Amino acid sequence: MAEIRDTSGVSLRRLYGLYPSKRDLVAAWLTRRHATWMAWFVGTIEARSDEGAEPLLAAFDALHVWAATPGYRGCAFLNTAAEVGEIDEVHRRIIAEHKRGLIDYLVGLARAGGYRRPDELGSTIGVLIDGAIVQSAVLSSLDPIGAARRTAERILEVHR
Repeated sequence: MAEIRDTSGVSLRRLYGLYPSKRDLVAAWLTRRHATWMAWFVGTIEARSDEGAEPLLAAFDALHVWAATPGYRGCAFLNTAAEVGEIDEVHRRIIAEHKRGLIDYLVGLARAGGYRRPDELGSTIGVLIDGAIVQSAVLSSLDPIGAARRTAERILEVHR
């Protein structure tokens, strides 16, 4: 909390007044991160779709842009979930809601695209996205995103 105080310029008293514990601060940050990341992700997919890209494949184009950004560290939600000793049920719920929101969005894209079994397809693309995010962060490489995109292309053919 002292580091957050120093970085933010907010007094510890004010910081603890807003967030009584580090856990409260993390929960608030995750909630905000969901909103900002999803807005960016959806906006990037929509922009690529407006250019003629298949929306479900544009998701991987968005990941490529994100992973190429300096300081990329992967998914804040997956990284937080990995901090088993530091999170509680509130954090797990927020993380699960984020992942469900992402999958629901992908299912909606599959449905709008007229694909067969859109629930299955959206969930499958979600798994590919999470795998690509983790591997690109761990390996410091964009290659896993390309591999996931190529796999998604083949999966989309099966669901047409």
